[in-house]
Amino acid sequence: MAGVCRGAVVALLAVALGTLVGGCGGPGGNPPEAVAQLMDCGPNLGALDYPEGLGIGKTGDLLIADTWNHRIVRAGPNCDVVGAFGEAGVEPGKLECPRSLAVDRTGHVYVVDAWNHRVEKFDGNGRFVMSLGGQGGPWGNDEADGKFSIPYGVAVDSQGHIFVSDFNNNRLQMFGIRGKFVMKWGTEGRQDGQFSHPAGLAIDSNDRLYVADLGNHRVQRFVIVEGDKGFEAKFDGKWGKEGREPGEFSGPYDVCVDKEDNVYVVDFWNHRIQKFTPGGDLLWVYGERGGEKGQFELPLSVAVDDGGAIYVSDWGNNRIQKLAPAS
Repeated sequence: MAGVCRGAVVALLAVALGTLVGGCGGPGGNPPEAVAQLMDCGPNLGALDYPEGLGIGKTGDLLIADTWNHRIVRAGPNCDVVGAFGEAGVEPGKLECPRSLAVDRTGHVYVVDAWNHRVEKFDGNGRFVMSLGGQGGPWGNDEADGKFSIPYGVAVDSQGHIFVSDFNNNRLQMFGIRGKFVMKWGTEGRQDGQFSHPAGLAIDSNDRLYVADLGNHRVQRFVIVEGDKGFEAKFDGKWGKEGREPGEFSGPYDVCVDKEDNVYVVDFWNHRIQKFTPGGDLLWVYGERGGEKGQFELPLSVAVDDGGAIYVSDWGNNRIQKLAPAS
């Protein structure tokens, strides 16, 4: 998606809004008072230009893929911007439209460097470590191992295995801890284990992999097993279909998992976030279309910290919103 800095104000807002669908107690709790911090749109530190992917760092800080500024921005617990790393370029350690990111158990940060068709690994201080992948065929249908056509999502399991959604090739690829290609799976289609432009990825506490299967309007889950012939991705369930009702999706772009393995899905065209149990039962629906607190315009990414606070990249409003945990 193209982003144009329109001189808008970027807001980091902490709000407590949500619609109870089932479970989690009643909606009548006492939410914390809303707080806000504003940032101007632009290239300066403390400003964003149509941010996309989000992640939580090892120390609890929020990491933001500031896509059209070609960098990763770091924000503290009070939504104060405290640093950034990365700059535009094609050399190792530089970025061209970073789309999403993941943090492993040691604090290393993996960034999907979309227009360079690779994933870049940085240490917790933003120092470049390595690249993996590279550009394959420009229009998808490229079967080359380790090559991408506009990668989108990234996730890292407890063993350090790296998973990347190869968006235009309608497949997922798995790499070892040192970036060596391990395996791939998926083709274009609607059957179990097939994809239509897979986007965001997440790993739960049992190393199960969740995939936002964007074009199929669903979430798929896989278990990675190792046998005599190497690794294999086994289909482990799915939920969702195209629609506007609670539990349905219109363009699920991203997925994340909290410490209780609840699953949060970005429902892009429905302008909302939906929360599910690990088994796919709907718990909460957050947001509706608009520009006020707790409303969204084409949200793209979601992350949840250890305290249950929910961060959303509200792309169409050019801001990040922070939602207090549902009570």
